[in-house]
Amino acid sequence: MGYTTYENRNNPHVTIHKDGCNQIGKRGGVGRGMYKKHNTLQSAQEYAERTGLTIIICSFCNPKKK
Repeated sequence: MGYTTYENRNNPHVTIHKDGCNQIGKRGGVGRGMYKKHNTLQSAQEYAERTGLTIIICSFCNPKKK
């Protein structure tokens, strides 16, 4: 399973999603805006931390839940 981060600088935050989350498509999908794919949850979390933005875990797909 992969993960996707959505980086929003207008409303400063970065959201971590599981790949395929329906919330990703609502924002234009991967490849538009500030989306980035990650192979692991750890990689997504490390990327999110490096942005310096508030980190949000998507409540729809809950990527931290096993």
